Amino acid sequence: MRTQLTDTLPLKRPTGTQLFGRMIWIAILTLPWAWWYSTTDITTYWQYGAPPGQVWYVLSKLFGLYAALLLWLQALCGLLKPTCYEAWLPLWARTRHGILGGITTLVVAGHVGSFVTAVSLRKNRFEWPLLLPNVSDFYHASITVGLTAFFLLLLAVTAALLRNKLRLVWRWFHRIVLGVVALGLLHGFLIGTETRDGFYTLFYGALALSFVAAVTLRWRASGSGGRLES
Repeated sequence: MRTQLTDTLPLKRPTGTQLFGRMIWIAILTLPWAWWYSTTDITTYWQYGAPPGQVWYVLSKLFGLYAALLLWLQALCGLLKPTCYEAWLPLWARTRHGILGGITTLVVAGHVGSFVTAVSLRKNRFEWPLLLPNVSDFYHASITVGLTAFFLLLLAVTAALLRNKLRLVWRWFHRIVLGVVALGLLHGFLIGTETRDGFYTLFYGALALSFVAAVTLRWRASGSGGRLES
């Protein structure tokens, strides 16, 4: 029996810069959980009791923080594609755009579902009006901003799933995600009482500023011959 020898490439060790970049992204992805945990001791709800729906409220807040972060990351992966800054983003996020988009959609849906469940349990009835536009006051207007972002996200995801049938227009529909990110960040900043805290202000401010910077870089790249696609 003849054996066939194959050359195997040695595993490359990550450089110091790559390790530092990975550490930064690990920190970014764990910050929402750390801030949520530091402001919400969920274990006390089982020890001392909690109002109806309170656990769902705090879970909605956690989902919301990660929804903002994942939407921002997904947008940056598309916006910085034709620029030299694409290398700043994690490789798994750049090469798994569809999977990351699916996870992001599920997290956003978890945020919406947890919030509606919390309010329904608190009021002992299904609060379906929360899924309808309402600008009667600041609180409901802030909810409507987020609700608009959610429905636009569903439209953008649907366009991506039907891209084979919508070959001429699906990209235009998919670019709605840029508006989703803007509305999502605005919603998160307006709706949360914790956003008055310095950490949360810094969190949303950093996401918003870097998002605007990415849009500007993409606009400049498209003006110099780069393709504009999300």
